[in-house]
Amino acid sequence: MMMVRRRRGPGGFLWLGNQRALDFLNTEVMARGERVDLLQTGADLVAWLAEAGLLSDAALREARERWADSPAGRRLVAEARALRGELRLAVDRIVAGKAVPPSALEAVNALLRERAGWAEVVRAGRRFARRFHFDVSEPRRLLVPLAEAASDLLCEADLARVRRCENPACILYFYDASKNHGRRWCSMSGCGNRMKAAAHYRRTRGLPPAPHE
Repeated sequence: MMMVRRRRGPGGFLWLGNQRALDFLNTEVMARGERVDLLQTGADLVAWLAEAGLLSDAALREARERWADSPAGRRLVAEARALRGELRLAVDRIVAGKAVPPSALEAVNALLRERAGWAEVVRAGRRFARRFHFDVSEPRRLLVPLAEAASDLLCEADLARVRRCENPACILYFYDASKNHGRRWCSMSGCGNRMKAAAHYRRTRGLPPAPHE
């Protein structure tokens, strides 16, 4: 399962989930109390896939040329948002200790059935790695790497480590890769500091702690 440490990429996307399916969920963020969708166009989706490292350079070039700014790209964004909604429902239920709904599994499996491409062995430093090149000659196949990331999460991750930020006003998710399993916030520089400052304010004024403290 892929682990990453980046916080924000050049396209404004957040990379703090430690797992690509969770990073995909984090393309919806809160700003000034409102939900903001970072995937507005086909070009946005292709840019996210590029930053995520889920497609080869050749596949990205083809996707940009054929689908990024086309009617098919607009339909693709709608499908990506629908998939994200199913994955959000699944992850919310995982966090709550409940079963993943069948609709989420079917959404993932429907895309996995469209997987097309080829694998090759490449050098990775002093070792070798197997890399899959996705065929994106059909626009919907751009979503297959997202389904692959979701299957990695469901099949390979310790689901007890899947968390939602404990800031009630935040909607971001992450995979807790800390040694003591104690990560509580999407980031310490963001929600962590805000929540600690709020807790300090309540303590110094003799106010009761918030329910999440």
